Amino acid sequence: MSRGQDTPFGARLRRLREASGLTQEELAGRAVLSAKNISDLERGERRRPYPHTVRALADALELPEDERAALFAAVPKRGSGVRTVLAVAPEPTLPVPPTPLIGRDRELEEVTSFLRRRVVRLLTLTGTGGVGKTRLALEAARDAGESFPDGVAFVALAPLNNTEFVVPSVVRSFGLRVTAGQSPREALGAYLRAKRLLLALDNFEHLLEAAPDVSWFIETCPNLTVLVTSRAPLRVGGEQEYPVPPLELPSSTRDPGVEEVLGS
Repeated sequence: MSRGQDTPFGARLRRLREASGLTQEELAGRAVLSAKNISDLERGERRRPYPHTVRALADALELPEDERAALFAAVPKRGSGVRTVLAVAPEPTLPVPPTPLIGRDRELEEVTSFLRRRVVRLLTLTGTGGVGKTRLALEAARDAGESFPDGVAFVALAPLNNTEFVVPSVVRSFGLRVTAGQSPREALGAYLRAKRLLLALDNFEHLLEAAPDVSWFIETCPNLTVLVTSRAPLRVGGEQEYPVPPLELPSSTRDPGVEEVLGS
C-alpha cells in the first residue's frame, strides 16, 4: 500500500503544515483559501478536495515531487471499480444554488441577452449587498452557457484580502500550473487566448484596485467574456454596467393582503 493510502489526507496535510512551521491561517493565505477550508480538510470534514485545491496546497507548502505525489495519492477515490482517470470528479463549472430564482425574470432575460452579444466583453452587475447579484449572475451564466463552447468558469473572490491574489485565484480555478520563469498572468493569457469562454468573478467590490487585471483579460483574450458582480463598477474601458434593483415589496409591509404578497 502506498504512503498516500496509509495516511488520511487531513492528517498528512496537518503534518506537512506543521513541519513547515505554518499556522492554518498562514497556509490559507499562501494557498488563497480560507482558514476554515484548511481546518475542515485537516479534521476530515472534507475528505475529497478537488485537484486544484490540492495543487494550491502543494504549491503553498513548496513540496518536493515525492511529497506532492503522496498528497495527491492521499485523496480518497470516489467508489471502487472505477477507472483511475475517473477517480476524482472534476469540480462543477458553476455552483448549484439550493433554491430557484424568483422575481427576476426580466433581469435574467436582459443579462443573458447581454452575455450572448459578442460586443459585450465585460458586464458588471452592481447593487447593494444582499440584493441578489450573485444569484442572478449564476442563473444568467448557466442560461448563456451554450454561447461559450469552451465553458463557463466561476471564481468566488469574497475570501480574498489582497488584490495580488485575483489572478492566481483565476489560474487555480482552471487547474493551471505556472512553470518556472512564467508569471500567473502569462500562464492565464496563454491558456485563455484562443478560448471562447465566460469567466464570472463574484464579489469584486473590495478588490477594485485589481480592475486593470480584468481590463487586461479582455484586451489579451479576444474571445473571452467576463461577468462581474460588485457593489461598484470597475470603471475600465469596455465595461457595461447593469444595476440590479431590490425586489419589490408589498405597498404595506405591516398588514399586506394576500394578492399584494403574491404580486411582490
